[in-house]
Amino acid sequence: TAPTTVLRKNVYGTKEYSSETKRVIPIIDQWLEDDLKNWKKQKHTAIKIFRRLQDEYDFKGSASNIRKIVAKRRQQIQEAFIPLDFQLGHQFQFDWGEADIILQGRKQRIFLFCVQLSASRMRFVRAYLHEKQEAFLDGFVHAFEFLGGVPTEGLLDNLKTAVLKILQGRDRLEQESFIGIQAHYVFKAEFCNPASGNEKGRVEGTVGYIRRNALVPLPEVQSVKELNDYLIDWCLIEAGRTHVPNKSETVLEMWDKEKEYLHPLPTNRFEACKLISCKVNKTSLITVETNRYSVPSNYVGQAVWAKIFVDRVIVVAQNRVIAEHTRSYDRNQMITVLDHYLEVLLKKPRAIRDAHAFQSTEIPDVFKRFHLKMREQEGSVGDRKFIRLLLLHRD
Repeated sequence: TAPTTVLRKNVYGTKEYSSETKRVIPIIDQWLEDDLKNWKKQKHTAIKIFRRLQDEYDFKGSASNIRKIVAKRRQQIQEAFIPLDFQLGHQFQFDWGEADIILQGRKQRIFLFCVQLSASRMRFVRAYLHEKQEAFLDGFVHAFEFLGGVPTEGLLDNLKTAVLKILQGRDRLEQESFIGIQAHYVFKAEFCNPASGNEKGRVEGTVGYIRRNALVPLPEVQSVKELNDYLIDWCLIEAGRTHVPNKSETVLEMWDKEKEYLHPLPTNRFEACKLISCKVNKTSLITVETNRYSVPSNYVGQAVWAKIFVDRVIVVAQNRVIAEHTRSYDRNQMITVLDHYLEVLLKKPRAIRDAHAFQSTEIPDVFKRFHLKMREQEGSVGDRKFIRLLLLHRD
């Protein structure tokens, strides 16, 4: 007769492993221990262990037996975690996330700069069109201003915008610009071990929470600024209705307390930009990424510095600003300012008729109509007079 449940438990539950199985158990344990150090999405499955044992150790046992052993051993070596209670004002955690929105009627992938204070759980989130260095730095500037101060340390992943090279242990060779923002706001960066996002578990959960709760259904906006205004309001509303775990206070109430422990903001804002050297070509343009921006024509042939911010490009020469443009995120665009070409146009007045900068929507229609009348009446003399009129704007 078939054994009863109790009898089966007695027979199979206490059965000794075969000598063949005992031989490979230490190997299985070592592989499972090693998996604890690896990314959770890239670990051994039971069947992978079985195949490795066959290929590498000439294992003769069954796959089903290995599956049972792996399940049992995983339970025994489960990683343990320690409950943490952070000091007010001590730490923030940072991470990037991604989401889709409807921007001007079209679906657009955006990148979410997410910061969370570890003690009060207060969140800050800001959307960008990319994760480049200037967005990374700009995010910290806005985060600290929103939070009302600067925590003592920040916990981050090993991002290329922050880390040049991973050294031994927790040591890192950091990007110069990231060292600069730490010095400006007086905080210390701590970095997670590679492939150990769980070390900053608070903000890891925040990224998904924001995506599911703030961005479903997909928000329809006309600009990234409109989206960021909405996200700030959402953070404040959430903070008012969410309680800090194991505390009686809401996140908003705890944040009010934590502000008193944050370092004060410096007097001057950090310049959150990427600095590159450019040479002005013979048409008074510099190239930034794939786009070209104009500078005053007297700088043709010279080397200048371009400060690339998230929303603008500022050109500097001899320690002074010589041009400022709204940054374009299209490709292969030419962005020109008519004033940069007026000295050249005085020498070549007929060129005003077809000058790229004069076709700009920034030029009021009344100027274009006035120029047309002057040209009809006086030809090239009218062109030159019109350019002199434009030069009066500088005074």
